[in-house]
Amino acid sequence: MSVTGVILKVLYIKRGKISAKSIDVIFMQHKIVSLTLIFSFAVASCVNAIVVEKARCDEVSLPITSRSFLIGVTHTFKLNGTLEEIYSTAGSVADVMNLWFANVPWYNTTEHLKKPETQGLLWLINSSGLTPIFQLNFWTVEGGKVILQIPPYMNSTTTNLGTPELRQLWIEQAVNISRDYHPKYFCIGNEIDTYYWNCSQDDFDNYVSLVKETYNGIKAVSPETKVFVVFRLDTIDSYKGWFLIEKFDKDKIDLFGFTSYPYMLGYPGDAWYERPSDMPSEYYTRIINYTGDKPVVFSEIGWTSSELLRGGSEQEQVEFLLWFLEHTKDMPLEIVSWLCLHDLRTVEEETNPNAKPNDFVGLKYKNGTEKEIWIYWQTLYIIPEFPVAWLAFFSLILVTLVVILLHTMPIKCSKKHDQTLKDNKDLSNY
Repeated sequence: MSVTGVILKVLYIKRGKISAKSIDVIFMQHKIVSLTLIFSFAVASCVNAIVVEKARCDEVSLPITSRSFLIGVTHTFKLNGTLEEIYSTAGSVADVMNLWFANVPWYNTTEHLKKPETQGLLWLINSSGLTPIFQLNFWTVEGGKVILQIPPYMNSTTTNLGTPELRQLWIEQAVNISRDYHPKYFCIGNEIDTYYWNCSQDDFDNYVSLVKETYNGIKAVSPETKVFVVFRLDTIDSYKGWFLIEKFDKDKIDLFGFTSYPYMLGYPGDAWYERPSDMPSEYYTRIINYTGDKPVVFSEIGWTSSELLRGGSEQEQVEFLLWFLEHTKDMPLEIVSWLCLHDLRTVEEETNPNAKPNDFVGLKYKNGTEKEIWIYWQTLYIIPEFPVAWLAFFSLILVTLVVILLHTMPIKCSKKHDQTLKDNKDLSNY
């Protein structure tokens, strides 16, 4: 109680106007009212901030009004852009970011993370408000072929994912990373069905058992880390590979991840789906027939804006995002990541013989110019992860409880005060 409050309390008691007990109750009421007003102001500020942000994108309408999932984007560079600028821009429209290291074999990841330049990169990611998604991947492409990536001192002709020495090295890498960084998310295999279809079907079961052992190792040193693997959804669709998901022990995996570029189905021939509206409505929801109640990560999604290479457009990018949100809104989503912040090539390079449709999936052009989808992605980012309606509802409940409390306290106080005055009067008469 403040000094002023103490003085007022003494004066009231000395004048006999009210008991010490009653004055305590009154001061308690004032405290409750003050706290309620502070809380209401905080809620109003929060709601106002949301309303203001939404007003900035009032010309944009999304199929969802709140989201329970995180969104991400890959930090592809614009022309003449700096690292700080790229990560700052990414942090303004994303919660998470895939931590990929080009040309770094998985067995060197621990050492690579210790380098000053990598530590600086992690600092930049974190300071931009982004959560890194750590990655280990066991396969790579060499000479146009998918191969198992093994250390140079191991025999490439006899080594597979069942080789004890390789398995131990893999688990050590995963455990060391988890112990040192305690990542929120850890992907221990990207587009793993690529290995099954293009390298070794016989070795895939060795990988499945390796995931279980790796999961146990990670959880032993970093229990809160969410572990997952990633499939190519569009390959599963075209090769009927759903059975690969069912090979995994769902007690030894936290999430199931997928990449998805539906416009690429049939490439380089005719597209299976020329527009997002051509896709079957269950294209994504059928996933949960195989993953059950496990949360789903879309680690890469996108649609090209290249008309020349795949008949795409800026408008089709928007259509795809809206279609995706509409048809996944009842799924247990954990993360949704758009592939590129910026296109990988300039518009002038679209005629380059090596150019691919995926080079033009960015939210922005290579020169930094915003595409039509940019404002839609911004809107997706700013919509609340907790519905405003629920926030208002809980605020109303709190205010109601306070009103009831304040209504009952004076009654009890008054009754006790009246009884005290009566007792004092009886004593004086006596």
